[in-house]
Amino acid sequence: MGGLLDERVVLETIFNNYDTDGKGSLSPIQMQILHGDLRMGGISLPQVMESMKYVCVHRSFCESSELYALLQEMDRRYFLIQDFRWEFSMIDVHHKDTITQDEARWFVQTVHGRHFSRKKWEEFVKGRPIPGSAVAFAEIEVMLCSIPNRLDLQTEKMEEEQEREDRLRRERLAEEEVARLKKKRDEERRKQEEGQRRDEELRRKRQLEDEERQRQEEEERRRREEEEELERLRELEKKQREEEERRKKEEEELYKDVEKFAKDAEEKEKKTKEELDKLKKKGGSEEEQRRLRKQLQDERHRKLRYNLKVAIKSRDRYQLDYNITEFKKEKLEDTDMDLKKAEKILKELLVRDDLHRAMTKRELEELEKAINAVKKHGLEVPLAKELGEANKLFTRLKRLERIRHEILELKQATVAEIRSYQNPPPMVHKIMTATFLLLGHQEKETKIWKAVQALVGKTGKESLKRRCIECKPENIPLTPAKRAKSLLEEFDLEEVRDVSAGAATFYVWASAMIEELEDLTAQKEAAKKTAS
Repeated sequence: MGGLLDERVVLETIFNNYDTDGKGSLSPIQMQILHGDLRMGGISLPQVMESMKYVCVHRSFCESSELYALLQEMDRRYFLIQDFRWEFSMIDVHHKDTITQDEARWFVQTVHGRHFSRKKWEEFVKGRPIPGSAVAFAEIEVMLCSIPNRLDLQTEKMEEEQEREDRLRRERLAEEEVARLKKKRDEERRKQEEGQRRDEELRRKRQLEDEERQRQEEEERRRREEEEELERLRELEKKQREEEERRKKEEEELYKDVEKFAKDAEEKEKKTKEELDKLKKKGGSEEEQRRLRKQLQDERHRKLRYNLKVAIKSRDRYQLDYNITEFKKEKLEDTDMDLKKAEKILKELLVRDDLHRAMTKRELEELEKAINAVKKHGLEVPLAKELGEANKLFTRLKRLERIRHEILELKQATVAEIRSYQNPPPMVHKIMTATFLLLGHQEKETKIWKAVQALVGKTGKESLKRRCIECKPENIPLTPAKRAKSLLEEFDLEEVRDVSAGAATFYVWASAMIEELEDLTAQKEAAKKTAS
């Protein structure tokens, strides 16, 4: 008696612990949580609701007195599910976590035996979102655990008999009408199908024509823009050459012998300073000292002006910066407009250096900022050559960024499509091999498709999408890149797209990374030749 009392107390305590809102009853979700705390993983919500229909009076919630019986029913289902899941996996010979609809029926019929309900099975089939598609375990787990009782089967049998009699009667009454209308319906259906087929063919033809026209228009627009940009850059380079020649001639004439004049001015300043120092030591007159100080200042100003001209002629960034600062410090009047010219040249050199630095770093945002700075300061003509190279690099980097964005936006279903291949098309296998070669894997690691599937299926930091986004062209060794290029050269983008949209994305990414690496390598080789 004491044991039963203790059991009721325990059950009552458990019930109250989970009856958080104090309603005196537990909802299906509360029961699922309770059972999940008792049994690892618990059972699904549909299983809980089916258990409550079987045990509880109110069917949609559990009272305290029903808790023990409900937990027993849920336990029964819990342990049955373990066995059924294993048997399901044995039927799932292709390891897709699904079985065919016929296999699912055979499985349920085998479990229920003579209590199998054909009506409930037909209701299940009709209620499926995609009739005839593969069946997952979660779809039939409740049905497997809920074996119909004898009364349900008898009622169902009577209903089936009544339905059969009604159907036969309706068929007899409608047989003549059906026979008469059949031919008419068949003819109308045939005409309708022919019309639909013609409409579909016409629609598809128009769609293909529209797509082709749009593609051609896009290519033509892009080609025109590229030609216009090339023409503009050629004009700028031509202007740059003319401007450079004009500037050199002008400076040769304007700044001829400025180095000599600057040196003479410096020597005169030095000589005047020595005379002033001697005069101070001898205690010369104040008037003479003032005269020499004024002469020293004039000689210094003359020297600064010639030094600024020398800096302009040399176009040395640091020399310009120093002499501009000295010129301004003395607050000299810019009578020859040399200060304005020097500041313009210095700005050009600074902007050019920023542009070169951005091109070396190959950062899209910084490069765009440097290109805009050239345009903002009106330096498109003097920096036409550098601007042309920067624009070409910017176009490539922007394309690479767009490809990275496409990788980022790649749907998991598309990646799963690649992984789902049991025997992939050779094209897909080779493209994924090229991709993983660029990501640092050995080719032998990708010989077997199952190994590729494992690599594609990784998540987190090792996920394929994340690794592609973080991959930098400058970090890819040249040898595997050459091998990857040889694999990709066997195909073109259009035929890859026809086979696999996912593989096409990685084809574009790998091709762009190889192209960028080749450009970097060419730049390094050119830099070595220039240095030597």
